[in-house]
Amino acid sequence: MDFLEAEGGWSLSFSGAGYLGLYHVGATQCLRERAPRLLQGASRFYGSSSGALNAMSIVCGKSADYCCSHLLGLAKHVERLSLGIFHPAYAPIEHIRKQLQDTLPDNCHILASQKLGISLTRWPDGQNYIVTDFATRDELIQALICTLYFPLYCGTIPPAFRGERYFDGALSNNLPFNDSPTTITISPFNGTVDISPNSTSANLNELTAFNASFQISTRNFFMGLMSLFPPKPEVVADYCRQGYLDALKFLERRGLTKEPVLWSLASKEPPALVERPKGADHGQDQKADLTFRWGIPSVLVKDVPDFELLSPELEAALRKACKRDFWARVQCSLPGRALTYLLLPCTLPFEYAYFRSRRLLLWLPEVPDDLWWMQGLLKSSALEVYSKAKRQLLRLGSPSVTSADSGPLRLADRALG
Repeated sequence: MDFLEAEGGWSLSFSGAGYLGLYHVGATQCLRERAPRLLQGASRFYGSSSGALNAMSIVCGKSADYCCSHLLGLAKHVERLSLGIFHPAYAPIEHIRKQLQDTLPDNCHILASQKLGISLTRWPDGQNYIVTDFATRDELIQALICTLYFPLYCGTIPPAFRGERYFDGALSNNLPFNDSPTTITISPFNGTVDISPNSTSANLNELTAFNASFQISTRNFFMGLMSLFPPKPEVVADYCRQGYLDALKFLERRGLTKEPVLWSLASKEPPALVERPKGADHGQDQKADLTFRWGIPSVLVKDVPDFELLSPELEAALRKACKRDFWARVQCSLPGRALTYLLLPCTLPFEYAYFRSRRLLLWLPEVPDDLWWMQGLLKSSALEVYSKAKRQLLRLGSPSVTSADSGPLRLADRALG
């Protein structure tokens, strides 16, 4: 990787991953602790969907505790809902918008301009657009909301950015600049990526979609489901730890670390001695040199009994984020779940009315723009249908079509005559 020798000659790109975006947090923490030059000297950080959130946290100097608490906080919120993501209280865009408005610094748009690249998908043509400059703090937040907006999952009206409608950037460019030789790519899905989990499937076929390469495997399929339907917070936290281990594997394979940490985690025995042939100028009677065989294994989270020794800061942040209060423990317990489902026919109508009314009140400031957009959408759709119907009618009524259709009739008349 010769491009790492030039200052600012590389970039980092984070894929969209939904709730598995915590994988990016673990990988980033590993780079911050063991190879800080990769973060400090990068020219730009690209991302789509949850990868854009992680890129934003790097640019704004947010800690691992900040990222873990907010991402796992949303997963714990889904865990407490009786119907999961189908509950009327589930509103991920509103939740994330409030967190961004409460926690981002006032100069975040200045820090992000020309340093952060957010992948957006334009509606309705599906063209990809990567925005790298932000005039205001609200504009940065709106760009992040657009790249997180998954159609139908988050709503039916895509958000607006600079007068146009955009949605999830992962649907058009899931891994920005993944084909660039100077871009370090990071993804929790198996594929042709620099930092990703080790493949355990014998199937070597890959699917290229959304400007990213995915290995065709059941693991990737179930991970795709977990990115939209979050599992327990402890499972999501393990993906964060796996991101740390995979980033460490990337650093060791490219000689960017000083000591083989992964080998010591995978094996308790000392490395084997192997013979290294001597040069041609040495005599034949001299013995060959002996050297250690340092392998770089792929380590899983289950192979690390005490992750705190590897990264105390990340482990403390994950344990703090996974910790539940008393009421949450009661709700997630078996008796609490049983009582919740028994009372669901009585409580669900009131919850539905309350949260829908609340969402309607929050939508009121955006009603004029959304109604104007829907009016233009209906008008353009009607004009398109009218133009297609008009072309069909003109083609059917043209003389060439009429003569072509009447030719066989004249031949039939002559035959009968």
